Amino acid sequence: AGLRREEALRVRQRRVGELALAARLSENPHRSVLLLEAGPDYLDLDSLPAELKHHCLEAASQAHAPHNWSFVNSPLYQQQRTAPSPRGKVVGGSSAINHMIFLRGLPEDFDSWAALGNDEWAYHKVLPYFRKLETDLDLHDDVHGSAGPVPVRRHARASWHPFQEAFYQACVAADFPEDRD
Repeated sequence: AGLRREEALRVRQRRVGELALAARLSENPHRSVLLLEAGPDYLDLDSLPAELKHHCLEAASQAHAPHNWSFVNSPLYQQQRTAPSPRGKVVGGSSAINHMIFLRGLPEDFDSWAALGNDEWAYHKVLPYFRKLETDLDLHDDVHGSAGPVPVRRHARASWHPFQEAFYQACVAADFPEDRD
């Protein structure tokens, strides 16, 4: 009712991308951004519950866990059953319960989407936006960002859970190349 389009923009915090969008939008001093989230906000590591702090058992992603909305997907035409869709009921959203993993699509995926008709999805065109999004604390090169709102780091191998080490060893044994990223 009388709002200009840019004033009526709503940003929902479902994942890191929306947080970064809200941060970018708020850089304009003439714009006000309201970011809404549902669930508790744990201000420091000491107050963070174990199921959010230690992800190896996936406790926070289990159905009916206290920080999970426990949504269920509708079956697609290829499927005969529903599937759980863990969604975070905590500040930080689903990233807080889904192991806080930061993954990009593969360059080949972006290029194949571009080949389907929208060349703006080509990897070399989306890469600058990935770089603007992140501050990579481990890798400093032409592919990783250094001044974005989302910190990205890799866990030191010495801190890996035995499941992670076993997966890594299985990949190496199957001749997958090592990749620091």
